[in-house]
Amino acid sequence: MRYLSLDASSTCIGYSFWEDSNLICYGKLKPDKSCDGWRERLVDLIPQLHKLMKEHLPEKTYVEDVPLMGKGGKATLVTLGAVQGAIIGVCAAHKVEVEFISVATWRKNIGLHDGTKEGMKRDSLKRQSIEKANELFALSLQYVSESSKKNDDDISDSILIFASTRDEYQKKSFGRKSKIK
Repeated sequence: MRYLSLDASSTCIGYSFWEDSNLICYGKLKPDKSCDGWRERLVDLIPQLHKLMKEHLPEKTYVEDVPLMGKGGKATLVTLGAVQGAIIGVCAAHKVEVEFISVATWRKNIGLHDGTKEGMKRDSLKRQSIEKANELFALSLQYVSESSKKNDDDISDSILIFASTRDEYQKKSFGRKSKIK
């Protein structure tokens, strides 16, 4: 079965394609630099996503769910909700099943929680995501610095979102697995 996994926002969509549990390709979609607001960026990103789906023909898509609480407040929820709605529309147009996975679930399943308060900070989680994807799949994704736009965490997150749904990648060090329901 062919899968697509997405870590999506209005500024970047990290993606990875899979054949069964084998990573086929990955990358990120970025809106044109001339796009000002989130609506313009989304209008620019969606045709790119359509093109990718036509090329790779996934049968199911996994998407990181919108966190209902966070630092961004209502404006962030509205923007991410619109991004999710657009993704649902693209998937429906291609007759592709879509499943949403919470941030906490995929991070727990893949083992990104190191148990420290410092390890739960956004920058630390970005770095851990890149390191884990590189480790599991022998990749060379980049982590440059906390605020760098060159960080590949959108790609690594998309890879780990899918990997978190597969038994062979789930963390088993505590003698139990966390299953996605």
